[in-house]
Amino acid sequence: MIYPFCHRWAASATRAVAALIFFAGWAWAEPAPAPPATGSESRLDAVLARGVVRVGTTGDFKPFTYRDPSTGGYRGFDIDAARALAEALGVEVEFVPTTWPNLITDLVAGRYDVAMGGITRTLERRKVAAFTLPYFEVGKVPLMRRRDAERFTTISALNRPEVKVGVNPGGTNEQFVRTFLPNATIIVEPDNLAIPAMVADGKVDVMITDNIEAVMAMRVLPGLAAVSPEQPFTHDDFAYLVPRDDPAWLGWLDLWVDQMRRHGTFAKLRQRWIGEAP
Repeated sequence: MIYPFCHRWAASATRAVAALIFFAGWAWAEPAPAPPATGSESRLDAVLARGVVRVGTTGDFKPFTYRDPSTGGYRGFDIDAARALAEALGVEVEFVPTTWPNLITDLVAGRYDVAMGGITRTLERRKVAAFTLPYFEVGKVPLMRRRDAERFTTISALNRPEVKVGVNPGGTNEQFVRTFLPNATIIVEPDNLAIPAMVADGKVDVMITDNIEAVMAMRVLPGLAAVSPEQPFTHDDFAYLVPRDDPAWLGWLDLWVDQMRRHGTFAKLRQRWIGEAP
């Protein structure tokens, strides 16, 4: 004999098992895909869609970037590199003027996609921006009148109140001078291109700059001398400056820099704009 409560127990058990199966299936089901993130477009996508890569450059650092005041046009090692970059992207290039004090600020504000023009990789800049792979090695040296070449060969000889040091603001030249030559008389000149002539004219005694710029200045002004350009005070790298949080854009640029180096394009640019300088 089957008692009525057995029927009720069996029915309840059946409903319980069905509920367990349902909830187990719900718990183990594949989660629904999250909606795509918005506002995360890479600058690489933006550049390709725009058809223009915007290149920030100071235009005051021969032979890497120079803006001709009579025409407003740019030329130099990194200007040619920027045109090669645009060609590799399949877009046009637009040069956006900036200054060394505003280099990072303008980048963060989105005025350009990449900054090019003899920019030294530093830890301070890396806090707020990113760098591509390096493409050029440089180092700081003193540029002076040839007759003073025996006087100013060491940091201690330069770090004296009677020594007038000319420097452009906002870059690694000023950073070096204020760090290692705090006792010198520091004269800030906004126009970096004017400082070698100031040295030649005796308005300042020394300019601290990268060895390549110093050697190029010697060629234009034979009365100047760079002390040991092959053995600079520092050992630094130039690289291209990009926004910090854009791995797709940085990754593309890193590959481009690597190919420019492997294919000998940077070597050809060096030969064209610098020649046999140390």
